[in-house]
Amino acid sequence: MATNRITATLKTSGAVETHRHAIQRLQTALAACPLWSPGVALHKQCAEAAHMIDKLVERFDRKLVVTLIGPTGSGKSTLLNALAGVDNLSATGHQRPTTRRAVVFCGEKGDADQLVAHLGAEAVSIVTSQAAQALAQSILIDTPDMDSTEQQDHIPIIHKALALSDILVCVFNAENPKRRDHVDFLAPYVRRFQGEAVICVINRCDRLDAAELKDVIVPEFSGFIRSAWQRPVEKIFCISARRHLQEPDWDPGAPPRHDFDQYPELHEMIFGTFNRPGFIVDQRLQNAVALRDYIEAEVRTKIQRDRPALTEALTQMTAAEKDGVGSALASLYRETPGQLLGVNVRLYQLLAQRWTGPVGWLIALWARVLVFGSGMAAMLRFGNPLRQLWGAVSVVSRYRKAKSAVADSEEGKGLNQALRSYRLSLLKRWPEIAELLVRGRFAPEVRDVATVLPASGELAAELGALWNGALERSLEKAAAKLSGFLLQVLFNLPIVALLGHVGWITARNYFSGNYLPGDFFLHAFITVLIALLLAFFVFQVIARAVGGPAHLAQGAFQGLQQQAANFMPLGDTALARQVQAVLTLSGESAAADEDQRLEDGPQPR
Repeated sequence: MATNRITATLKTSGAVETHRHAIQRLQTALAACPLWSPGVALHKQCAEAAHMIDKLVERFDRKLVVTLIGPTGSGKSTLLNALAGVDNLSATGHQRPTTRRAVVFCGEKGDADQLVAHLGAEAVSIVTSQAAQALAQSILIDTPDMDSTEQQDHIPIIHKALALSDILVCVFNAENPKRRDHVDFLAPYVRRFQGEAVICVINRCDRLDAAELKDVIVPEFSGFIRSAWQRPVEKIFCISARRHLQEPDWDPGAPPRHDFDQYPELHEMIFGTFNRPGFIVDQRLQNAVALRDYIEAEVRTKIQRDRPALTEALTQMTAAEKDGVGSALASLYRETPGQLLGVNVRLYQLLAQRWTGPVGWLIALWARVLVFGSGMAAMLRFGNPLRQLWGAVSVVSRYRKAKSAVADSEEGKGLNQALRSYRLSLLKRWPEIAELLVRGRFAPEVRDVATVLPASGELAAELGALWNGALERSLEKAAAKLSGFLLQVLFNLPIVALLGHVGWITARNYFSGNYLPGDFFLHAFITVLIALLLAFFVFQVIARAVGGPAHLAQGAFQGLQQQAANFMPLGDTALARQVQAVLTLSGESAAADEDQRLEDGPQPR
């Protein structure tokens, strides 16, 4: 029997730890959502629930804890004396409040160490009695009166006692016509109790008519309790606690009116059914399950209230960001014509790396000419010496301008305008989004869009990298089309043929000793040059059609639009992550709850 109990305790300890871990996981998730106002209170509740579960584990090997609560004059102390089997164990009387501190009744003082540590020595009175047989397996707690003039001092003590209780006994006075008010009064305490065993006791039933008690009072009272407490009650017992004292000391003028008394059933349930070792372990496991279920239900309830507003806010944020990114990319696209020289230079630089042969040499030369620009052309132009001198001076400035254009095209010129377009688009829609977030109980500071916008530097870098990558791909694609093998053969073949023909005539006459005149070489050079320039001109026409700056930018923009769907800078901000975390909290807790139920299976006995 002892081995079975130890095994059951070990298994239950493991199960309880999984429940505590589930609560801590929720606590961690809530800590990541500081802008969601309900999360602060829920985070504290999670911490308190985890602490309460730790206390449950600490007392797996402790005795059954039975706590009595009830309004002043309900007969708690009398019932406790009856349960313990010792008349004077708890003080009774008409002075209110009869109980000013929590009174812990146990067989030995050491049994109450944990309760004293939790409640505080100043709030606990310990009464021991080895003569009380019921205290050999149990600990009874008589709580302070709840509706006395010292109520505010008593409430914290009662809350702490409930956290350590296995069974909650709610005592009502059958003679009090306001007992329904007392049901409502006790409701918050019953809801706070995380155990499953709640028992209702209507005391002093011997003062009422038996038929009315059975047929009218108990059925109505039972229905009212279910409606007011919204939780199951083990059973409602009609008892006369005084009848079960050693010396009832009845008032001679008011003897019992009948013998209907369910006290024996109450005693058997507490000290028989509930006090079995297996039940105690299971009950504390159920307390842990109830704590976890309560916390997860609280989280789901809070989130369900805010889910519509937060879901709509997240949808609006996604749409606003999509529009903002589209505006930014469109702005970059509009700036491309201003980068005409830079894009053209980059294209010919790529072509120069791919082409070979005479046309390839001319393409490489043209790439360098584009960098120097019209300044070199002005310097080489015949005519006015002053104009030639200015051309020589402007070579440097034109070179710098061309290099700057190349750099602009590589870095994504127009990023500042793109950022402004992105922010303006977002600013137009943010007030509506912010109001949805506030309606979803996010902190009012979300109305300030500056606190949620991604950093300008990071956004500019990402936009620039995105646009530059798309433009590079467009340039590479165009360069590949304009550098095909057959195209190179087609353009180089006429020039190579002319060079071969001139070379063959020159070599033949050289070896025959018949030297050719200079006019031949001049005419040959001009012919080859004309053919080369003509081929290069035709190539430029084709390059303009395939790889013109506007065409390249359009191709880059079309490719970029496909990638823009995955570019969500706003979605990666702390605010968006918190909104998403809140929306997923409820689903995660529900899934974890179902998985745990499947893993738990039948509870150990």
